[in-house]
Amino acid sequence: MSNVQTTSIASYQGLPLSARQTAVRRAITKLGAACNQQIADHLGVPVNQVTGRVFELREAGAVIESHKGLWKPTGRTVIYWKIAPAPVATASPAGPA
Repeated sequence: MSNVQTTSIASYQGLPLSARQTAVRRAITKLGAACNQQIADHLGVPVNQVTGRVFELREAGAVIESHKGLWKPTGRTVIYWKIAPAPVATASPAGPA
């Protein structure tokens, strides 16, 4: 789980993404929960071009862990990523009437 504050997530969502970050985010959106290798395969790039972008998106709170599972081609346990839900705005308490 991330330690990113809700305000940081909201600020991040207003910042432009790099072309590679945008491509990775779109791939995760299209694939649903996906591991780094699935994202790389989808984009047709080496996995090392994806892992850093996933890390950046995680740090910004745009991507979160979906689950861990077995990646059959290697027999290893990997992390599957998904797009983080948008923060929900909270209503301010009503003042005196």
